[in-house]
Amino acid sequence: MALDGNFVHELVDELSSLIGGRVNRVHQIDDMTVTIRIRSNRVNHQLLISAHPTYSRFHITHEKYETPFDPPMFLRMLRRDIEGGFLNKIEQIGNDRRIHLHFNNIDEIGDPIERVLILEIMGRHSNIILTDDENKIIYAIKHLTPNNNERTVMPGFTYTAPPTLKKLNPRTAELDELPKFIDFNSGKVGKQILKHVEGVSPLFISEVENRTKYFKPDNVVLAIRETLEALEREPVLYHDEKENYYYAPLSIFEDKGIEKTTYKTLSELLDDFYHNRYVHARVKQQAQDYYHVVSQNIAKTKRKLDNLAVDLEESKSMDEYQKYGELLTAYMHQLKPYSESAKVFDYYTNEEVEIPLKKNLSPAENSQRYYSLYNKMKNRQNEAVKQIEIAENDLEYFENLLHQMESITTSDEVEEIREELMEQGVIKYKKTNRKKKKTGVTLSEYKTSNRLRVLVGKNNKQNDYLTNRHAQNNHLWFHVKDMPGSHVVITHTENEIKESDIREAAKIAAYFSKGKQSESVPVDYTLIKHVKNIPGTKPGFVTYTNQSTVFVTPDEVTVKKLEVKSP
Repeated sequence: MALDGNFVHELVDELSSLIGGRVNRVHQIDDMTVTIRIRSNRVNHQLLISAHPTYSRFHITHEKYETPFDPPMFLRMLRRDIEGGFLNKIEQIGNDRRIHLHFNNIDEIGDPIERVLILEIMGRHSNIILTDDENKIIYAIKHLTPNNNERTVMPGFTYTAPPTLKKLNPRTAELDELPKFIDFNSGKVGKQILKHVEGVSPLFISEVENRTKYFKPDNVVLAIRETLEALEREPVLYHDEKENYYYAPLSIFEDKGIEKTTYKTLSELLDDFYHNRYVHARVKQQAQDYYHVVSQNIAKTKRKLDNLAVDLEESKSMDEYQKYGELLTAYMHQLKPYSESAKVFDYYTNEEVEIPLKKNLSPAENSQRYYSLYNKMKNRQNEAVKQIEIAENDLEYFENLLHQMESITTSDEVEEIREELMEQGVIKYKKTNRKKKKTGVTLSEYKTSNRLRVLVGKNNKQNDYLTNRHAQNNHLWFHVKDMPGSHVVITHTENEIKESDIREAAKIAAYFSKGKQSESVPVDYTLIKHVKNIPGTKPGFVTYTNQSTVFVTPDEVTVKKLEVKSP
């Protein structure tokens, strides 16, 4: 990916249609991201600006985001100073990833005011800063104190730009000075260009080098300028091992024939690329507490199994206690009272055996003591066997739950996990202010190449609903063999299903399983009528018969192609 200065240059040009628009509303959707609703040319636009360390960006978005009820201080300042005002300028500083949004407004007493919203789109150093017309900081989404920082970003301080090296703007005559900064004999010319040219990324330099083949003092400037002129805006996302996007097609990917997606606008590209990643990251953060609880329960259950194994091993001595009791009873008349041991003939082994005795107990009491130990050990063994079975089922349940949590993609799925943990007594019931948006279970939907509908349950609630309530007896059910995974159902009769449908549904089942990263994963499939709940077990546990098995390798690209996205 490359949201570099060149990309920003094109993006600022694209967003120029917002200039003159009125700011209707400002929202802050998390600690690092705000949205500004601007009405321009009789159309409402939502400008998203993020200083997130991983997903820093700015663009028009059509996605809907939840907003906190209690507005943070930064949002209050934005609402006070720019809501109701007009955006009159969008300015890129040089060819850098710094953008100034200029607003005109009227304050509480009716006087005109000017405000500048400064965007620093610089990865983990990103920031959003509101200043007045005298360059004084009003508020920032990230405050930098004087301690251990090269600059101060605090209310009341004068704004200073981030401390960066002076670089040459490739869109001005400054670029002509580049050869004097490059040592062409030392190699790695591309890295030297990055060091001295403003707003270019390694991706752009790779493109220049691919077009030029090699750099020389007399072609390096020309190569950069020709590449900038040749790249016509056509937003494109390349689906290689590591996805890359840019504001224009790049020969380094086109020459290899790498699969790509093109977009109408840069905003559409950024919206599509970052939204799902942002939502997934936020959902993971919401689920982190529950993930920790489940991990703790897995560790606790494993310790319990270790302790039960010790109990089971110790209970093996019960047969010896029973034999000692019998021998003491048989030779009671020969035993001397208050002895520390008794030597008697063991008629089981035809050998003499010495039995330890409690000196303060009579022979009859010692005999009774061994019978009591035998009964105690027998009960201990029976209970250990019972508890081991329970603990093993618990461990399988929690490990399956942990796997399901790694595949969570929505806040609703987090809520379903929370409800299940409360129902199972893993966590206490808690009141929540979260408004439920749905009353039923939402299943993930896919379509095979043959256009057959495939439904997937991503947690135990969804699995239970899909298998036991939604699916019909003649629907085909899939699950990976002997490992945690999702329930997958083709909701068509067996006569309509082709071999290709079975393999695609099996790939989906393997993808949403613990075998996601494996090859040749065994997937069982059978009719729903052969799938039964196991009484007395945790949610999601079933048994099935009359199954067939197919071996598939999970393929994310195939699964994504088959997915039916929600409107």
